[in-house]
This record gives sequence, C-alpha cells and structure tokens, in this order.
Amino acid sequence: AWRINGLTYDHQATPIVVNAGPYTTTPALAVVALRAEKGTLIWRFDPRTTHDAPRTDLTHVNRGVVYWADGGDRRVFFTAGRRLYALNAKNGLLVESFGDSGSIDLAAGLSRDIGDAYLVATSPGAIYRDLLRQGPRVGEEDGSAPGDVRAYDVRTGAIRWSFHTIPRPGEVG
Repeated sequence: AWRINGLTYDHQATPIVVNAGPYTTTPALAVVALRAEKGTLIWRFDPRTTHDAPRTDLTHVNRGVVYWADGGDRRVFFTAGRRLYALNAKNGLLVESFGDSGSIDLAAGLSRDIGDAYLVATSPGAIYRDLLRQGPRVGEEDGSAPGDVRAYDVRTGAIRWSFHTIPRPGEVG
C-alpha cells in the first residue's frame, strides 16, 4: 500500500506491453504510457482532472488496463471509482465518441437506482472482438448494487449485453 497526500492506495496492477511501450496504472489510479527502452513518460491521464474532480473516493485497488485496436483506432480502457474510461492509446486523451465524452458511469443502466451504494471495478475487464466485458465490485449487505457483468461496445460505450449474477424473476438460475 502507498500513502499519497494522506490517502492510502493499494497498487496491484500488471503493466501490459503493446508495440514498443508499456501501459499501466499508478497507485493513485492515473494511467501512464512509457517508453520501454528508457522508462520515460509518453503521456499520463489522471481521472481527477475530468468531470469527476475533485475526487477523494478513488482509493480502491486497481489491477491495470486493457488494450483494443482496429486499424489506426487504438484504445486503452481502465476504471477508477464508478467510471470506465476510454483513452486514445497514442496520446492519452479521452475518446470523446465513447460514452459520455470518454467515460461511462458503471452505475448507469442497472435495474434500479443504487444511490451511493458501493460499486467500483477493480479489474481492467476483458476484450473479445469489439466488446469489453466488465464486472463490478459491490457491497454484500442488503441494498447493495447489483453485481451484473456487462459487455460494452468498445467504440460507443453502449451496453451490448448484461448477465445478472442474481437471476431476476423468470430467468434461469
């Protein structure tokens, strides 16, 4: 665990290497792209600089990023707090055409309003073709957010399918 500006961060990220450089998250949940040969910074994205700022709840475990490419369109996806971000892999800028100007609220599209119930995504998700499959981390007490696993369109951020971990009435399980 790391202490930064009075906050504790638990860093469990595994960097990924694509082409000539690694991408990873920092203990404070920023994303960085580095030059592999020297370890120098290419770009850095801090989720606290977006419409979520200022945020003090971004102290959960983070396990890294996931990468997707189609021709010249290359993206890095990661989560911080309740948001899933899509970054341009070349420059670290938000992909404005994804979700709400580059990010998605993971609480949106659930079966009910969860208010301020605990919901984060600690893992980077998994890419299959043009889908990013993402599961959340939720509380275990009565009234907790649903733990639905969802697949998001990597280009638009639209939910393409959802798996209800607790079956709803009429669903098998």
